[in-house]
Formats: sequence, structure tokens, C-alpha cells
Amino acid sequence: MTAPVHRPAERPSPEYRGPAVVLADDGREIPVRAELTGNVPRLGLPSWTGELRMAGAEGVGEAVRTGRLRLPGGWEGGFAVIRRIFGVSAVWVRGNDPEVSPADWPT
Repeated sequence: MTAPVHRPAERPSPEYRGPAVVLADDGREIPVRAELTGNVPRLGLPSWTGELRMAGAEGVGEAVRTGRLRLPGGWEGGFAVIRRIFGVSAVWVRGNDPEVSPADWPT
């Protein structure tokens, strides 16, 4: 008879839906609506992906390619645009930062 294998309970993926600010490399602060899902592995670098939407004619994709995202409460993490949606002021982003984790997003 084999001993049962103990597997730790799966942790739910952190999510954030709400206002945020893109901190562009040129110093601009661009208000956006963020829909993010985080990945916090037991080993390795935490990461996150999601969509950023901006009001107005100029989309985030035209404004920045890389930058930092600030959430309410002060959490900031670096990101890169991975897909632009032409004609819509929205982009898909991927972020990871060795100094911050999606586990610390505001709830």
C-alpha cells in the first residue's frame, strides 16, 4: 500500500478590477481602468496579465509600450504591452517585477 500524497491546497489567483494609473517612461500619468489576473507560484517570479482601458481618443498602446502600473494603495509593478487592439483604447499587458507581487493587490 502506498502512502497518500499530500498536495497543498491551490491558492486562488489574485484579481484586481478597478481604477489604476499608467506611469509612462516620459513622466506622464495616464488614468486607466484595469482588469488584471495574477499568478503567484510557489517557486519563481510572480506575474500578472490583463487589460488596460483608457478613456479618450489616444489609446494606451499608442501612449506607451512599457511602463509601470500604480493601483490604489500604492502598489506599483512594471509591465509591457503584449497586444494592442486597434480602434479601441485598450491594450493587453503582461507584468512581472521581482520586488512586488499580485498577492499584495488591493481588494
